[in-house]
Amino acid sequence: MKDRDEAKDEMSERLGQRFGDEEADKSDEGDKLDKSDNGDKSVKQDKQTMKAKSDKPTKDYKEAWGSKLIHLPDELMDPVDNEFDRMKYECDWDVKKERHYYPVVVARGIEAVQEMSGSEFTDAVESLELR
Repeated sequence: MKDRDEAKDEMSERLGQRFGDEEADKSDEGDKLDKSDNGDKSVKQDKQTMKAKSDKPTKDYKEAWGSKLIHLPDELMDPVDNEFDRMKYECDWDVKKERHYYPVVVARGIEAVQEMSGSEFTDAVESLELR
């Protein structure tokens, strides 16, 4: 568990990354002024400010996006990993697995499933020997 100083430093760093160093400095000044119970109010206000600005794309997608854990058989995971490696090699920019690759795989997969009937989905599950 983090102590208050570590949590404050972490928040200041995140604010600095998101809003520039000016905001982090303002947050530090506000924290110095609000060492009493008013500090909790400033933390709540900072969180509300971050949520209000979360409409803009953020660098830290892990905080802005929901998270789901999925389990895949090795026969499916191997091609997922291999295709990621291929995309990383073929693209002329830094492709991140969780930030870029997985959302495309899921979005395009959902598009394919939306086109399937129930019997086509059943056939797909059975062809993967998952049923």
